[in-house]
Amino acid sequence: MRTDLQRYNHLLWAVNGTLLLVGLVVLLIVGATALWPARDRGQGLPAGASASTTDTPSQAAILRLGVPKSLKGTDTLLVPVEGLPQEPEEPRGIGSYNKSAPNVPLFNLLFVDAKTLASRPLLTRKSLILRYDTLEDGDEGRSARVDGLVVSIVDSDTNGNGRLDEGDEARIWLCDASGRNLRAVTATGTACANWHYDSLRRTVYLVVETRSDSRKAESAEVLAVPLDGSQPARPLASKAQMDDLRNLLQH
Repeated sequence: MRTDLQRYNHLLWAVNGTLLLVGLVVLLIVGATALWPARDRGQGLPAGASASTTDTPSQAAILRLGVPKSLKGTDTLLVPVEGLPQEPEEPRGIGSYNKSAPNVPLFNLLFVDAKTLASRPLLTRKSLILRYDTLEDGDEGRSARVDGLVVSIVDSDTNGNGRLDEGDEARIWLCDASGRNLRAVTATGTACANWHYDSLRRTVYLVVETRSDSRKAESAEVLAVPLDGSQPARPLASKAQMDDLRNLLQH
């Protein structure tokens, strides 16, 4: 009788031990499955990312296209692109804006082929366009044609306030009517507030001011820039002539 009781106790311990071992194995499998990012359970978090980061909705960038403008004598449509980059907290991107009524600046131009609707942007980096003008031959009739564009662009945070705005230095760029052959024609440390296009000579005349460290205009000159880029920009008056004119003013 005693022997049977001992066998029963051994059998009971063996069954309990087996059940305990099976339970531990099941728990280990379930835990490993929960930690392993299986494909059918969705994409796992990238290294270094927390769940709270993914649950926080990001603020979408403001982007809107303007009304297309047909460039005379060409098959190109010009579309202004206004926008502000994604800003998670305080706006520190292009320009500044009020969240209730955003003042969205112009940051690109889209050139669209009117026949194929193929489009390409003028700029490929974050920039701010302060002003642009079409360069036309001056004829108001049907033969009028746009030869190119002159664009005032800010592409560097020169005043150090953490964003691109009208307080930064702008340079003047020229391109053809399709938005190609974009090139800068004024140097850093200068400012250009006025220009004129001579369609007969296909030359752009720029009134360029040289700025001092205090951002005050020290001098101004007129640069002649061929639209096709065949020659570099050159001043209409030489440095010697400018010095003579300055001496006449001082005496």
